[in-house]
Amino acid sequence: MEVAQVFVDAGSKLWSLSRGIYGQFIEHVGKCIYGGVWVGPDSKIPNVRGFRLDVLEAVKAIKPPLVRWPGGNFASSYHWEEGVGPRERRPRVFDPAWGAEEPNEFGTCEYIEWVRMVGAEPFIVVNAGNGTPEEAARWVEFCNSRGNTRYARLRRELGYPEPFNVKLWGVGNELYGRWQVGFCVDGEECARRTVEFVNQMRRADPSIKVVAVGCDYDPEWNVDMVKGAGEYIDYLSIHRYVFTSHEKRYEDLVAWPIAIEEDLHAIYRTVQMARARYHVKREIKLAFDEWNVWYPEAQPPLFTQVTRVKDAVFTGLVLNALQRLSGIIPIACFAQTVNVLPLILADDEGRIALTPQYLAFKLYAEVQEGEVVRATAFSPSYRSGELDRVVPYLDASAVLAGRALHLYLVNRHPEERLRVEVFVRGFSPSIARHRWVAGSSVEDANTFDDPNRVKIEGAEYPFKGVVELPPHSVNAVTLS
Repeated sequence: MEVAQVFVDAGSKLWSLSRGIYGQFIEHVGKCIYGGVWVGPDSKIPNVRGFRLDVLEAVKAIKPPLVRWPGGNFASSYHWEEGVGPRERRPRVFDPAWGAEEPNEFGTCEYIEWVRMVGAEPFIVVNAGNGTPEEAARWVEFCNSRGNTRYARLRRELGYPEPFNVKLWGVGNELYGRWQVGFCVDGEECARRTVEFVNQMRRADPSIKVVAVGCDYDPEWNVDMVKGAGEYIDYLSIHRYVFTSHEKRYEDLVAWPIAIEEDLHAIYRTVQMARARYHVKREIKLAFDEWNVWYPEAQPPLFTQVTRVKDAVFTGLVLNALQRLSGIIPIACFAQTVNVLPLILADDEGRIALTPQYLAFKLYAEVQEGEVVRATAFSPSYRSGELDRVVPYLDASAVLAGRALHLYLVNRHPEERLRVEVFVRGFSPSIARHRWVAGSSVEDANTFDDPNRVKIEGAEYPFKGVVELPPHSVNAVTLS
């Protein structure tokens, strides 16, 4: 058994925890929407007005504060007006983003109903690919206006007298990429396009918050966005997938969240330096609104994969990083919630499987308010050959909420338990409620045939300054 230490200063508050870091993302691709979120009211699979019931309940259980929709790449060619009105009259259209047919059964009204049932806030990404600023402004009017104008009346005629009050809007998706419908050649072009969209959208509702397209690997793009559109936007969107394989060394996979955290810090610093250089007064933070691991089997058209305990460890490490960064990155969205690179697997026979990544989210979702306080970990370490750096086996984050201190401890070690000596300043706990996700191997997975191989396990015991962590485990320890 290895030995480690964690020092927590309950009086050293970094910033308030942003619950927005536990967001989710659903897109019209594969079987995420059709077959996952939506099966239709006539389906034999149990549903509520067409919304798949087992998926709905599973998503509710992880308490996402917001859900991003409709894309993703899909957003760059989605024309929202085709997805409202009586379903039997909606057109079936070609989706150039994914080369698929879009039935338009699930549109704005269905999305709003679903996120409300889940208990989340909506986050809509407008079509800034082959769409227009006018189309985007009409969408804002449809969702948010109380007036007697055309699109506000349309919403009321469809049975929704009250505005949807969608406050968070994305302008485009990954417009830096040539895979994107209507991509931009550079950040300067994207900034100008963003200004045109936001100018129209805020005329429909001046109170909306805007997420613009940033790039995780191109500082020049981000500087151009701040320079050209900085006074119009509130967040810069950053996406990061770790493209991996089942042959990748486990220790290298779980080292990647360190690089992700450092990169996000660096991007934020670039944004702030650009604000200073170009005298942008508006505050701009980051929205980490697509992130996950991506295995080779996740190919079109379904993009499905079965993730394992090792991926749950990766997930816990990213969530720890997002807690530490929540003052500068208040929004993050896991990509994606159902069937596509999924937290939740749902098949056409009515079966469901909750991945170890899902279980990690469930551990963290219990606490969504509080103060992130300083937590410093010391532990044995190893060298990641892929990242060419030393990586500690233990990662720690801490949130003080009311009369409880919540520790989030991740043991990267593939084989050894970790005996963690916990030193707390400014707080005197006597009871530890300890829950964890570990399985028996880093390769353990939950499947349709074996949906409960990996579970959340737990124990409660008098706290005497020591917590033992299983190998390859994500742990939530509540001290009270």
